[in-house]
Amino acid sequence: MKRPKLKKASKRMSCSKRFKIQKKVREHRRKVRKEAKKKGGNRKPKRDITIPNDAPFKEDILREAEQRKQRREELRRQQKLERQKEVAKKRKVEEKKDKPTEQKTEVKEKKKIKPKTPAVKNSTKSLCREVNKVIEAADVILEVLDARDPLGSRCVQAEQAVLQCPNKKLLLVLNKMDLVPRNNVEKWLQFLGNELPVIAFKCATQVQEKNLPGAGKRVNPACVDLSRGTVSYGASSLLKILHSLCQTEAIKVGLIGFSNVGKSSLINTLKQYKVCNVGSLRGTTRIMQDVNIDNRIKILDSPSLVVSPDNPPVTLFMRSAFHRDDDDNLAHANKILKHCEKQQIMLRYNVPDYRNSSEFLDLLARRRGLYKKKGLPDVEAVAKIFLAEWMGARLCYYTVPPASCSSHIDATQTSAMKKRVNCKLLDSENKKSIKGVRNPSPSCSIPFNFSHITNGILDENEIIEQKQEPSDLDNEEEMEDKDIGEDQKETQDAEEQSASGKKTVKSVSFDKPANTDEDYDFNADFN
Repeated sequence: MKRPKLKKASKRMSCSKRFKIQKKVREHRRKVRKEAKKKGGNRKPKRDITIPNDAPFKEDILREAEQRKQRREELRRQQKLERQKEVAKKRKVEEKKDKPTEQKTEVKEKKKIKPKTPAVKNSTKSLCREVNKVIEAADVILEVLDARDPLGSRCVQAEQAVLQCPNKKLLLVLNKMDLVPRNNVEKWLQFLGNELPVIAFKCATQVQEKNLPGAGKRVNPACVDLSRGTVSYGASSLLKILHSLCQTEAIKVGLIGFSNVGKSSLINTLKQYKVCNVGSLRGTTRIMQDVNIDNRIKILDSPSLVVSPDNPPVTLFMRSAFHRDDDDNLAHANKILKHCEKQQIMLRYNVPDYRNSSEFLDLLARRRGLYKKKGLPDVEAVAKIFLAEWMGARLCYYTVPPASCSSHIDATQTSAMKKRVNCKLLDSENKKSIKGVRNPSPSCSIPFNFSHITNGILDENEIIEQKQEPSDLDNEEEMEDKDIGEDQKETQDAEEQSASGKKTVKSVSFDKPANTDEDYDFNADFN
């Protein structure tokens, strides 16, 4: 009879029991690792890399290894000594700081704050002096005009000062013609050509601002990208006319014009590398600069012409030599929008219909995602951006030439200015440059219904009552001294108050706001 087979005990267990066992195992291993770390036994023993006896040059290899070991030890010793020296120096410096001497206290008391110096360099008087220097020294004067508003960028006083000199020539340069429709450029060339010789020009502004190399590095015309606007037009025709005027002797050519018309960019284009600083900020050029184009022609760069306060408010903003931070950007934007067609503004900025300028700025701020706290649109920031685009070299707008010519130039003066100038050659060169430029279509540009000749100031004595307006570059240098002086005054006032036991109240003066709602009748000047 067979004995029955006994079944083996099952190894199955409950989950709670299995988890308890795993937990105890983990705790035990953690405890072992902790003790091993305290004893230092956790580190793995380094493998002894031995060189086999069959290896060639075994003795040389071992010798090199010993030398390397010795060098490493010497480096460690030197580093240790250097660290000790640095720690000792730091301790000495800290001890000196903790024990202030009487000499330091005396020096602190003797320190004085620098007095605030007025910005004389960038005052309007200095600009008048520099412009007069250029007009006196130059044989040929080039008045640079903005093709978007040629009449507004002309200065009557500067032209009269040049025309009064019998031996000087006055030529007009119509710059930025790539921002105006082609038909409008031709109309302005015909209108201005009835009075003075006009040269259509387009500077290589985009290259000069970012990618133009420094002095001494010329641009290879074969490597120029046409789509980026790096090619200039009208430079060859301008040089031909200037060479025709200096057949016997070398001449000096002076550039005059209002701010942001492209005087310095024109010089860089003729020179083919950067010799003059250019920028979107007004008042970049402050003094007269001499640049030799070749052996016969020397160009004199001048700062901006000073605008007379008798001009309309739109002209004062667009042609002023300096930009002030306390200007009312909303008022200036309102003045510009009054003279623009609403439909073109809506198409250009992609905004719906608006009732007034404030509503337009509100819509533009929402369109560009500019908000203040609590979700309010930042109208001031948008107005600043709008004005920067309007004053920059990208926005396309144009003005229509008037029906009648200006009255400050006679027929005799016109004939004198056109002497020794080949007008037929000039017309043909202007037509070639106009064909080569990519002009915007009238539907993509904004018509600006305001065109008025700007009155300027050339005499220093006429601006005695005006305050000096420092530029943006000098404001940053004066801010530190100004803040220090104000802090010192506040501390002195606080000491006096504590001594007397009285409280003082700061007086606040409110200036009357300028009447920005006045409309200027620009048609009355032409009638």
